Amino acid sequence: MLKLLTKVLAISIALGATSAQAEFVTGDVKRIYPKNAVVYFRLKDDTCISGSQYYYFKMDDTSTDGKYAAKNWYTLLVSGAMASKPVSVKVESCATEGNVEIEYLYQEY
Repeated sequence: MLKLLTKVLAISIALGATSAQAEFVTGDVKRIYPKNAVVYFRLKDDTCISGSQYYYFKMDDTSTDGKYAAKNWYTLLVSGAMASKPVSVKVESCATEGNVEIEYLYQEY
């Protein structure tokens, strides 16, 4: 039991350390722009990116989990846009230039 508790604590600390550097952004979907094997999108009233920047994720991830995640994220974006429900993205940081690859995408219900 002590080993399990130690592992859980170590994982919690590691996740806390990485999430302290991350940015979370929430908003209604403004635009979805699929091109080749990449899905670009913008959020309304975004506080992280501006101008011609987009968030993006790749549809051609070679891992099985990556392929399922990308398909689910795309579905979540489209359904969020159709239902006018905000989505949230996690990014490593808000860049001042260039497009920003997301770490993951989710929606509160």
